[in-house]
Amino acid sequence: MVIQHSLDMIHLTRYIDFEASHYYYLPELSEEENYQIFGNKVNQHGHNYSVHLTVGGKIQSSDGMVINIKDVDELIRSYINQYYDHKQINQQHPVFSADPCIQPTPENIAIELWRATSQDLVALGVNMRAIRLTEEERTYVQYYGVESMIHLTRTYEFSAAHRLHSSELSDDENTEIFGKCNNPNGHGHNYVLEVTLSGEVDQRTGLLVRIVDLDQVINKKVFGRFDHKHLNLDTVEFQNLNPTSENFVRVLWELIESDILSLSPSRSVRLHRLRLKETPKSFFDYYGD
Repeated sequence: MVIQHSLDMIHLTRYIDFEASHYYYLPELSEEENYQIFGNKVNQHGHNYSVHLTVGGKIQSSDGMVINIKDVDELIRSYINQYYDHKQINQQHPVFSADPCIQPTPENIAIELWRATSQDLVALGVNMRAIRLTEEERTYVQYYGVESMIHLTRTYEFSAAHRLHSSELSDDENTEIFGKCNNPNGHGHNYVLEVTLSGEVDQRTGLLVRIVDLDQVINKKVFGRFDHKHLNLDTVEFQNLNPTSENFVRVLWELIESDILSLSPSRSVRLHRLRLKETPKSFFDYYGD
């Protein structure tokens, strides 16, 4: 999704956290059927949630601000305190308690937060631009206010060795360009891979995809091929391809894209972005060709 921004628009992001418990359960299904869909999330459990709320507006000439942060905090914090913080969401939130078929997934919570507070922000002179909801460290969703379209990001880490060496260059040129990364015996990294999907939330389950299904794709196509491997020596993908992070992130995309599409073809869930971190100093984003 491409978000259009006005040239004189300033975006302010505010962080808020809360603690709550929930469970997933479709009342029309048996316990066994619910477990097949949701796994152990059918049991009541809790999270330390975090919300990154982004608003956009123009700078006010009177005070030089887009909006007073105190006003944002008062609006959002009061709503979260009333309906989410230290609450059992299924039973104590008016939307989720009124209809047990609406599951309090991160996807649905992000959408509900937007719908409940965006008009109040307009009254304060700004527009809601994005909500990012993190349920646990490795997984977050982002919502931009477009019907039930959502982004889901899941983070993975694996270890691999490689040597940066191009067959199109001389040995001296490789040494000059890649330096110590051209060590003939190689070196290694703890790679961090962020996988971002986009699509419509399943109205029945409240999920974009099941995390367990996404994990299976990554375990098979990424970990199975590259974890604890020497990329140059142990993988067919890099027998004749220099394993730079630029090349690596494209290879990863090509390996998993079709599997991602097959997770939910009826709702057109697709691979939106891969972010590959080779070191904490740099990362490489790829959105497909």
